[in-house]
Amino acid sequence: MIDNLTRGCALALGMLFAGGLLAEQAEAQLGLKVGMSHGTVSNTGILPGDLGGRTGFAAGLALVTPPAALGVGLEALYAQRGAAEPNNPSSRELDYIDIPAYVRLMAPLEVVGPFVYVGPQVSFEMDCRTIDEDCPDTGRPSTTYAGIAGAGVRFGTDRVGFTIEGRYVYGLTDLEFETVSDEDSYEDRSFLILAGISF
Repeated sequence: MIDNLTRGCALALGMLFAGGLLAEQAEAQLGLKVGMSHGTVSNTGILPGDLGGRTGFAAGLALVTPPAALGVGLEALYAQRGAAEPNNPSSRELDYIDIPAYVRLMAPLEVVGPFVYVGPQVSFEMDCRTIDEDCPDTGRPSTTYAGIAGAGVRFGTDRVGFTIEGRYVYGLTDLEFETVSDEDSYEDRSFLILAGISF
């Protein structure tokens, strides 16, 4: 309960910070992003291991400040992840709406701008499937929290830009899958490769 409250407060502060900076930027840019998402579900319980991985897609919208040394971004992405192992009854295919907010550092060169970013993320579960049916209702959380970090390159002008980036998502919420080892021990680990355009 306290952990979730702490994560929620940190996320709210991150969102307020990003929203405040975006509001100050009258020329905040709208972006579209699409790419690949690969996730695993790791067990840190009594019997460490992992349920396997799942490769899917990610796509959505972004609101970012124009190219500058310091900027922020706020996104809404549909992302597929989880563990899709056909012979493992604990596997789960999970689909989420991710809402990350981040601070971005960029070297805004004339045509090419390398950048890095970091921030919090909240995710809302849209679908969950086991091997052959919907996930059972066990009271597990449908809202999860994570930290994100990424790096990429932006090409183009101040008005229109194309980006390629890699992003790591470190899940902070126990997914509470019912297992023999520990039902509270499984967390998401994901990597995304995204291409985007902003204008």
